[in-house]
Amino acid sequence: MVRTLTGALLLIAASFVAGCCANSDQIGRNSSNSETLPTGNESCGHRYYESDFPIDSRLYEHPWLALFGYKQKDIVSYVFQGLLIHPKYVLTTVFVAQFRDLGQLTYVRIGEHNTSTVIDCEKQHSKEETCAPVVQTIHIDEVIVHPDYNMFRQTNDVALIKLRLPATFDGISVAPICLNRDSDMQSSFLLLTSWCGRRETGLSLIPKQYFMKAITPFECQRLMPHHTISLASEMFCIVFDERHTQSNDVEQEPNLRGGSGAPIYTVHEGNRILLIGLLSYGPRYPAKLHEPYIITPVAPFYNWFSEIIEGDLEKSMYTTST
Repeated sequence: MVRTLTGALLLIAASFVAGCCANSDQIGRNSSNSETLPTGNESCGHRYYESDFPIDSRLYEHPWLALFGYKQKDIVSYVFQGLLIHPKYVLTTVFVAQFRDLGQLTYVRIGEHNTSTVIDCEKQHSKEETCAPVVQTIHIDEVIVHPDYNMFRQTNDVALIKLRLPATFDGISVAPICLNRDSDMQSSFLLLTSWCGRRETGLSLIPKQYFMKAITPFECQRLMPHHTISLASEMFCIVFDERHTQSNDVEQEPNLRGGSGAPIYTVHEGNRILLIGLLSYGPRYPAKLHEPYIITPVAPFYNWFSEIIEGDLEKSMYTTST
């Protein structure tokens, strides 16, 4: 599900793409324990691979990608994504944070890759099979929505998910992503990653990875002539890059259903991944390949992220000392 553009407003929050093929399982295991590890600019966003970006993501390609679990009675359904930016905080959109159709947002899975396997293993470069550590399933402690979030204009569409226990970073299967802090930064090299897929095929078992390109507000409005698009707070529009729009097979066409909260990122200095923004909303399913998606940038909110996290750390230190 990607939130949809509707009518004269950017979006009426109650209107979502219908249907969902979330991955579900019975509750039957305890959340794993972890300890806080220090994070800094020198330890974020490092790529495991030196080159290429295949559509089907590889093991260890997105160690910062988190998957959310919604609990309804004894069933937990995993759908939508966020980004690990701190051992105890995951960044996502307000839609994901407040989604209730599948129950209460209760868990975050860290270090997930293939949602159909308990242990993720993969052969790399014709070598022996490599297996990742067990996925960390962590209870959510608190959902923090940006105080200036506007449901109708869809501005300030960011939320922080505080984990009850800190995630364990190993730098390979679990690591934080780097956050862009420069509001003036522009990049022609953009990608998007998500567990997503067509309604007919269900959500992908492993994250899909697509090249995207930014378009001007004028072009965005031209492609969505029946909608009024207000790109406040430096929000911007993206469409699929041409390399993904040439297929004649509908089943092979990219589709971002299930992509809410997906990262839009680029490659920065030292082969590091830099988070540019989050997929906020897009066209109603089934979207046409040329239709745009609206992105909430992270740079304008960097100070807010820092204030929340630093305030929590100070509170924890005070509580511990007393």
